[in-house]
Amino acid sequence: MLLVSCGRQPHSYPVPAQRSLDLGVDPGGIASFISMGDPVADDYIVRDISRERGVYRWCMAHPELRFRVTHSADIRFTAELALPEVTFKVTGPVTISYAVDGKPLGVVRCDHAGKYQVSKPVPGGWVEPNQYVHVTFEADRKWISPDDGAQLSFLLFNAGFAP
Repeated sequence: MLLVSCGRQPHSYPVPAQRSLDLGVDPGGIASFISMGDPVADDYIVRDISRERGVYRWCMAHPELRFRVTHSADIRFTAELALPEVTFKVTGPVTISYAVDGKPLGVVRCDHAGKYQVSKPVPGGWVEPNQYVHVTFEADRKWISPDDGAQLSFLLFNAGFAP
């Protein structure tokens, strides 16, 4: 027992100085573009877009998405959307407006069932790099479910900002 208790005590050392590294923006997380079939698409949805997974999502009364862009010069907002035949038979032509951070950017007139492409330049100064950018859509006509009153506007396949 005496042999075990004899000996030198371990030295103690101070904790090294701590420094914070500025690694920039986290490479994961919200980006500038999303396809609705992407496994992380739910992270981009703010409201009124269906949560079921697939290549498209239903947009309801006031759909809203969020994005983050790395630069703000010379970018375009793009989206691919569609009016299905089943709702078009009830609503007829639908006008869909879209806005970036509350500023109206454009309008697409959907005068037949089918797919539509949106591509519009974003004016300089409208978005801040590495900050959330919110995009909202408004359809002037919606299909309203007779069963539960759900309002369906259009199908969204993808959306976001591109150079």
